[in-house]
Amino acid sequence: MGKHLQTWRHLVLACGVAAVAACGDDHAQEVTGTAAVGAALAGATVQLRDAQGQVRNATTDAKGAFRLADVPGGALMVRCEGGLAQGEPNRQRLHGLVLGGRIVNCSPLTELALWKVLGGPPSQAFDSFGQARASDLTADAMAAAESAVLDALATGAGVDIDPAAVPRRWHDTPLEAGNANDPHDAALEALREAIADQAAMDFMGEMVVRGVCVVADASCN
Repeated sequence: MGKHLQTWRHLVLACGVAAVAACGDDHAQEVTGTAAVGAALAGATVQLRDAQGQVRNATTDAKGAFRLADVPGGALMVRCEGGLAQGEPNRQRLHGLVLGGRIVNCSPLTELALWKVLGGPPSQAFDSFGQARASDLTADAMAAAESAVLDALATGAGVDIDPAAVPRRWHDTPLEAGNANDPHDAALEALREAIADQAAMDFMGEMVVRGVCVVADASCN
């Protein structure tokens, strides 16, 4: 009897450990995404910062795709920089944000939307990103920022992207860089061609000061 009881105790303990491990897997999952500027960013450095402030690192493949394992659930930001776009060095530092999903992208469009929703440079928000900042962000605010960017691109920069042709949630919708049939990639390509003769980051700064905020609600002065 004592031997059987000891066996049952071992089984219960083993099941308990397995249950805890399974529970942990529900909260720590793989995060995937794509870094692109119209063309894929190959070999770009990716940093992911979760709401606890922990940082993980990855490198994009030839298609701009990246993946990171064992990432806690909840909001997170990514930073993508370096790498090559069609063989040319990438000089843009781009950011992406996702509130609860497991897909997050880095592109000029996500950068512009983050300028709007964060009210300032995404690079500063990334460096201090944590639970307090994450709790202030909502899906509705992200959607409004994306709409404001499309309006500003059309009105202030002459980049007319049909909103119906772009994923509503481009920050966390799967993106296949270099695929002409992917609406997100097509929008990025249109943006890339429109600013080909400008310094991209200067253009983004002008968008924030004169485009996104003015067109949307004049919140930036």
